[in-house]
Amino acid sequence: MNPTGRFATIQPVTAQRLKLLGSALIIIAVLLLGGAIFAFNTQEPFTVYADGEALQVSGSYDTVGDVISAAVPDLSPLDAVIPSRDTAANPSVAISVQRAKPIIVETEQDRITYFTHQATLGGFMHEIRFDLAASDQITADGVPVRVFDLESIQLPEKVVVQKQINVTIVEGAVRETLLVAGQTVGDAISQAGLTVYATDQIQPSMDAALFPDMEIRIKRSLPVTILADGRTIETRSPHTKVLPVLASAGIGLIGADYTIPAGDAEIAAGGTIQVIRVTEEFAFEDSPIPFESQLIPSDQFEIHTRGLVQAGAPGIMRQQYKVRYENGVEVGREFDREWVAQEPVPELIGYGTNIVVRTVDTPEGPLSYYRKVKMRVTSYMAQTSGKPADHPAYGITASGEIAGYGVVAVDPKVVPFRSDVYVPGYGSAFVGDTGGGVKGRWIDLGYEDDWDTFTHWSGYIDVYFLTPVPDYDRINFLIPTELP
Repeated sequence: MNPTGRFATIQPVTAQRLKLLGSALIIIAVLLLGGAIFAFNTQEPFTVYADGEALQVSGSYDTVGDVISAAVPDLSPLDAVIPSRDTAANPSVAISVQRAKPIIVETEQDRITYFTHQATLGGFMHEIRFDLAASDQITADGVPVRVFDLESIQLPEKVVVQKQINVTIVEGAVRETLLVAGQTVGDAISQAGLTVYATDQIQPSMDAALFPDMEIRIKRSLPVTILADGRTIETRSPHTKVLPVLASAGIGLIGADYTIPAGDAEIAAGGTIQVIRVTEEFAFEDSPIPFESQLIPSDQFEIHTRGLVQAGAPGIMRQQYKVRYENGVEVGREFDREWVAQEPVPELIGYGTNIVVRTVDTPEGPLSYYRKVKMRVTSYMAQTSGKPADHPAYGITASGEIAGYGVVAVDPKVVPFRSDVYVPGYGSAFVGDTGGGVKGRWIDLGYEDDWDTFTHWSGYIDVYFLTPVPDYDRINFLIPTELP
């Protein structure tokens, strides 16, 4: 009922009105959604500075921790965030992330990785409450540093702390006890300022672990000079005898090699060992073997001439010696054997056997001859032959002919006996006599026992051997070359 007392009229909702109402509601929803989207897109992004970069993050976040979780998901709880994580998120306030730096702390007992925001090594060591002694050895990234300088040392990636312990180093009659920091015997020797050589004997070994009150013994090797194979080697050896010293230096003796001093001798520090290399080899010496000259018959040459048929060549007598060298220098040689390495070649001289018949003009007319020989000439009579007149053989020649003009005496080894010759100024003659003193190229012309007709001959003359040519076995092709 309305105030007028009238009843209100409720009008039915028609389908058209419902359609208009739905359209209006859709329009209102679109407007509301668009406003919300516009409001979201117009919100400012958050800026996060991390790892040297500026990161932009958009969204609706309640706290700084929420923003950081979205921008830097790998953040460690040890990393610092400014403002703090529980601060309300505000896009107008930049967020800064400071990473905690890792640092490795290594001691004799363990190796631990820490994370810190300290800028110096001293601040970090205070932070982790690491007690340091003035004698501790500290290295920062491998560089030695002093305890008093830690506050000025920039935070390294690794710090090594070694505590010192008492060790005693014994070298001969010298004993030294000192504080060292390290893990091995080698560390202790190095910190003691001692120089050791590979050939020094150290007990325990260089890599043995250190422990308190440890005793380290050093037996020094000897400095030695070795002269070998053209080299001078300065070395050290733990041995005191020559051969072991050489062996430790990798030098061996072969065969007859020897040393100065001898191999079993003691060698003192600073001593010298000389290695003598001994080699033996064979040497050869050649000496000539003279060749011989041989006469051979040759029809290449005319009778009473000679010529070279074959040249001679000396042979070789080879002698072998055993030669000893010391360090390449010959020190002796010994005869071993000899042999004929090459036989000599004889010289062959051909003496002529070729007979050529020629003609000589004489008062008797032309005479044919096959040989002309210069001979010593003399003359004789029966009475000068040395036999008395009453001797049965007086005046009888060797051929049985009566001595006289036309009979000549010769050496039958030169002129064929019972042959004919022609002597200029004497004439043709029969070779029918010999004489004890008529030797070689000598002809004695016969005369009658009449001093009035006797002619005394002396000197040398050409004698022609007349034809016919005797048998070859009667011809001496090698009559003496010298005149008597």
